[in-house]
Amino acid sequence: GPMPMGPPPPLGHLPPPPGYGAPPHAIPPGTKGEDFFAKLPGDELLPGEMELRAAVLAWIERWSQTRPITRPPGSPPQLSDTGADAEIRRARAAVLPKSVKLAEWIERRIGGEVELRSVANGQQEVYLRGTAPPEGRGRVAGAQEREAFFAALPEEAFSEAEETLRAALLDFLDRWSGVAPPALSDAAVDEAVAEAKGFLPKGVLKEWIDRRIGGEIETQLDGPKGQAIFGKRGELGSAAKRRRAN
Repeated sequence: GPMPMGPPPPLGHLPPPPGYGAPPHAIPPGTKGEDFFAKLPGDELLPGEMELRAAVLAWIERWSQTRPITRPPGSPPQLSDTGADAEIRRARAAVLPKSVKLAEWIERRIGGEVELRSVANGQQEVYLRGTAPPEGRGRVAGAQEREAFFAALPEEAFSEAEETLRAALLDFLDRWSGVAPPALSDAAVDEAVAEAKGFLPKGVLKEWIDRRIGGEIETQLDGPKGQAIFGKRGELGSAAKRRRAN
């Protein structure tokens, strides 16, 4: 019969993976995703992977100089931007089969150094691990991101999320007992409103009110700090003056 299997050799005495150290295609081209990762050594990167890692890290480091003019200053690179980097393209083609997404390779192989964070419209922002802003308190959405958000909303009706937010804001105004009208920042800390506005990109609440429910709720910039106050349409006029008098 077949030979009984002995205990596996202790780690450190494993034979090198097939083709290890060979030029970039240590893994046969055409290998499918899971098989590809299963064939990679668990405790080190292949030479081709080391090159791809170096290319990705260099690209992140250079981003502040290479960021396209259309993107807001200080905004991080997105995974889709790697397509414009010749060095990443070359290193990626050399080591990753077409069926393996760069995102998956980053997360599974260099996730300790590079962090991917999903943002609106299916994009992923790329950060050196530890440099991303805290979740939810990220930068305010840039103009392009805002326009893309509004363009995706239904024209003739509200989405379900919008209905919920509209109801939460109207309910908040009904409950408001202050002499002066509330500021948007007052509403933002209200539990129901905070939860309902989760679908909005950061910093877009005022614009959403003005563009989507402006017939029912109006906003005004008020006071020396220019904070936005809001109320039901037609009820803000005298209220704003009252707030200033206080």
